[in-house]
Amino acid sequence: MKKLLQSFFRIDPLYRHLIYWAISIFLIYILSHSPSLIETLYFKGIYPLIAISNRWFFSFFGISIGDLLYVLGLLYLIYLLIKFLFHFKNFKENLLALSRFLLIVFWLFYLSWGLNYFRPSLSEKLKLENTKYTVEDLVKLGNMLVDSTHYYQMQLTQNDSLPVEVTYGIQRILNKTPEGYKQISKYIKQSYISPVIKTSLLSKAVSYLHVTGYLNPFTNEAQINRLYPKFALPFIASHEVAHQLGYAPEDEANFLGFLSSTHHPDPYFKYSGYSAALYYVMSELKKYAPEDYKNITRKLHKGVKKNYGEEYRFYIHHKTNFDSAKIYDSYLKLNKQKAGIKSYNQMIKLLVAYYKATNQAFNEERIPKE
Repeated sequence: MKKLLQSFFRIDPLYRHLIYWAISIFLIYILSHSPSLIETLYFKGIYPLIAISNRWFFSFFGISIGDLLYVLGLLYLIYLLIKFLFHFKNFKENLLALSRFLLIVFWLFYLSWGLNYFRPSLSEKLKLENTKYTVEDLVKLGNMLVDSTHYYQMQLTQNDSLPVEVTYGIQRILNKTPEGYKQISKYIKQSYISPVIKTSLLSKAVSYLHVTGYLNPFTNEAQINRLYPKFALPFIASHEVAHQLGYAPEDEANFLGFLSSTHHPDPYFKYSGYSAALYYVMSELKKYAPEDYKNITRKLHKGVKKNYGEEYRFYIHHKTNFDSAKIYDSYLKLNKQKAGIKSYNQMIKLLVAYYKATNQAFNEERIPKE
């Protein structure tokens, strides 16, 4: 064994590094096909220690340290790329330096958070029947969400023509977000320890990428785009907390964001969660049942439409020719999210299953037409 190791370390450093890459990719491939192992060893064992420790440490900083690391890491990567592309005399050394940096980032990402992509599905954990839904299911769900959205919109505005405007600041939204997870902790059998939710230092930049919030996997800080319409931020913050808890797929984070915000005692959170879920359902109906989509749209209060209009104007104002969605789509697919960017909408499967399991009205048959 000793001779074998000595022989290995006599290999050219660049070739040896290629072997490290090959081993790394092979290990991640094996782990990606071992959900039970990831759940038992990583999610229930290693990950909570890493995540809670990171959140506890970075909670002492008022600004997002993860954002600063992103900027410094990007600058260092640009520096390495320039050296690699323009200093040909040291081609091998520069390539090795670039490869080392990327390999370190690769393993830090997967060990600190990324392995959560390979866990068993949330529907298995919550014992929800994650099956295909019908147009009738969508219509039922849409109508129920319309009623709930309207209820809280009226409670907050007293006028169906007025949009909901959160009357307190963004920091208070972030401070209140953990309360929703206290309400559902028994259901998901998990508690949110050492909360860390911050506004993004890069809000202006990420607005042009159409990013509303994100988790830094290296520090476990949740970042919220402070420029986004405020009424949507409670749901967005709740979504990012789901990522902190180890739910990597976007549909699962959306679903837990919905559960947390709609079980929150604050009506602003409830409105944010119901209106977000309704928007996803309406998007599906628009594709598969245009007439039903029109029927629901006609029922919507003007105030709710005005809130949706805020989001639409935000996207239009920050529209660019750069299609960041394609990059994120590829990233998701590389991490076993087959639907890619469309996985956000797949929360509807979980919503339908949840309502079927918990809401008797959802299961009632429609009155037959004579």
